[in-house]
Amino acid sequence: MNSFQALLESNHYRLRLIIIVLLVSNFASCGFHLAGSTSLPPQLASIQLLADELSVTQITMLKRQLKRAGADLQDSSVGDAVRLRVTIKVLPDRKLADTAGSGKIIIRLFRQLDYVLSNAKGDPLLDQSTILRQIDVEGGSDNITGLEYEKQSAAELLDEELIEQLIFQLKHL
Repeated sequence: MNSFQALLESNHYRLRLIIIVLLVSNFASCGFHLAGSTSLPPQLASIQLLADELSVTQITMLKRQLKRAGADLQDSSVGDAVRLRVTIKVLPDRKLADTAGSGKIIIRLFRQLDYVLSNAKGDPLLDQSTILRQIDVEGGSDNITGLEYEKQSAAELLDEELIEQLIFQLKHL
C-alpha cells in the first residue's frame, strides 16, 4: 500500500509541476511582465550621465536605477551614447503649522528634478522636463534634533521618489 501511495504522490507532484510550467509559459507568451520590470527604450541603452551637481548618494542611487532599467552607463560620450543631464534642486521649506499647545511642527519639503536628453553631439532629443515632489514632516517643537533627523530622512525619500519617477518617464518615452 505504501508503494501505491508513493506512486499517487509522485503523480500528483508531476501534475503540479506540469501545471506550473504551463502557467508560466502562458504568462510569458501573453506579454506578462512583473510590475516595474520594463526596461528602457533601445535608444537609451547607452547613456552618459551628466550629474555634477548631485550628491554622491544621489548619483549612486541614480546609477543603480539606470542600470536596473537596462542602461549601459558610459564615462564619456561614446558613439551614440545619449547624454542625460540631471539636477535636483532643494526648494525652500514651508512651515505649515507650529502649534504651541501641542508642541508639534509640520514642515513641507519640496524638491525639483530637472532632466534633459541630448544626443552625443549635444543636440536636444527632448525638451527639459521637470518633476516636482513634496513631503510633510511632523516633529516636536521641543526636539529640534529629532526634527532635523526627520527632515533629512524625508529629503532622502524625496530624492528616491524623484529618481524613480525619472526612470519611469524614461521607460515610457
